[in-house]
Amino acid sequence: MDKEIKDALELKFKETNERLDTAVENGATKDEITKLEGTLIKQGEALQDFIESQKVVSEKTFDDAFEDFLNENKENLDAILKAKTGEIEFIYDAPVSKVVGDITAAGGGDVAAAPVNHNTSLSRVRLRDDNPLINMCNVIRTSKPSFPYTEMSPKDGDYTFVAEGGSKPQIDFQWAVRYAEPYKIAAHEILTEEAVRDLPRMMDTAKGYLKDRHDLFKANGIYFGDGTGENCTGATVIGRAFIAGDMADKFALNGSTLMDQINAVITDIYTTHNYTDEVPYMPNVVLLNPVDFFLELQAAKDANNWALYGGVQLFSGYKIGNVTILPWEKIPAGSMFVGDMSKYNISNWVRYSVRLGWINDQFITNKFTIVGESRFHAFVKNFDEQAFVYDTIANVKAGIEAAS
Repeated sequence: MDKEIKDALELKFKETNERLDTAVENGATKDEITKLEGTLIKQGEALQDFIESQKVVSEKTFDDAFEDFLNENKENLDAILKAKTGEIEFIYDAPVSKVVGDITAAGGGDVAAAPVNHNTSLSRVRLRDDNPLINMCNVIRTSKPSFPYTEMSPKDGDYTFVAEGGSKPQIDFQWAVRYAEPYKIAAHEILTEEAVRDLPRMMDTAKGYLKDRHDLFKANGIYFGDGTGENCTGATVIGRAFIAGDMADKFALNGSTLMDQINAVITDIYTTHNYTDEVPYMPNVVLLNPVDFFLELQAAKDANNWALYGGVQLFSGYKIGNVTILPWEKIPAGSMFVGDMSKYNISNWVRYSVRLGWINDQFITNKFTIVGESRFHAFVKNFDEQAFVYDTIANVKAGIEAAS
C-alpha cells in the first residue's frame, strides 16, 4: 500500500513537471506558469514528506520487515515458485542507535557548490521600447518589392492678367518617377536542447530577446541609418542643418530659450520650399537628449524662479500645438532633431518572423538555431527631405542670437 501511495505521488509530480515544461515551450502566461510552479512545489513537498515518514516506519524489527517484504513481493514469489527458478533479495537495514546531541549552527549547511544553473530563473531582458518612434512614420502598402513613387513640380509659365482679345500664357509642369527598394535586417541565436529543457522560460526569453533587439535595431536604422551598402538612410542623416534666414540675430546674446530655438527650427522648415507656392511642411516631433530635456524644459525657471514651462513631466512627451517634444537617449547631448515623421515612409513588406532549424552538425550536437528577420521599405521622397532638420542646439542658438 505504501509503495502504491509513493508511486501515485511520483506520477503526479512527473505529470505536473511535464505540464510545466509544455506550458513554458508554448509561451504560457506568467500567471499560468506561476500556478503550475506552485502546484509542483506542493506535490514535491508532499512526496518528500511521505518519503521521510517511511524512513520512520522502516525502523522495525527483522521479522516485521521480512513479513512486509514477502507481502510486497507475493507476485514475484509465485512466479518463481511456478517457474522453479529465479531469486529475489531481501536486505534488512537495522536501526542504528544514535546519541542525541545539541542542535548547533554546525549541525548543517549548504552543499559545497550548487549544481550549475540550479537557481537560474529567467525573465525577459529589460530593453528600451523604441516602437513609438517607429509608429510615427507613414506606413505604406505595396504588392511589389520595388516601390515606385512619382513627384510632381511646376515647370514654366504662370498666370497673368490678359486684355480683351489678348493671348493667354502657357504653363506646364513636370514629374519624376523614383523607386524605393526594401531593406533586410536579421540575427540568429544558437541554443542547446539541454538549456531549453533544463532552464524554465529559456525559449520564451530567447525569442523575446530576439524580437526586442530587432525592434531596437529597426528604430535605430530609421533614425540613424547611414545609407551606405545595405543600410537604410535615417531621418537624422536626411536632416539638413538649421538656416536662420530672416531670423538671424533677432535675439540678444543668451536671450533665447530652448523653446525659442525649437520654434525657430520649425519656422525654418515651414518656410523652406522646393518650388514657389509649395505646401509648407509642418514638423510633428522634436527629439532631445534626456539631459537637455530635463535642464532646458522640465527644470527651466524664469526670473522669479517659477517653472518656465508648465506641465512638463520628466521624460514624458511635452506637446506644443501639433508638435510633441520627446526625450530619447539615442540623441547626443546638445543636439536636436526636428521633423515631420509622417513624411518618412515604411512598409511591412515581409513582416517579422521567427524560424527554427538545424545548421551544420547541430542535429548530432543537440543544438538548434533561431532566426529572426524582416524586410521593409524605409525612405523619404526627394522633395520631402526639406521636412527634417538635425543640428546642435548651440548652432541654432548662435543663428538667432546676436554675437554681442
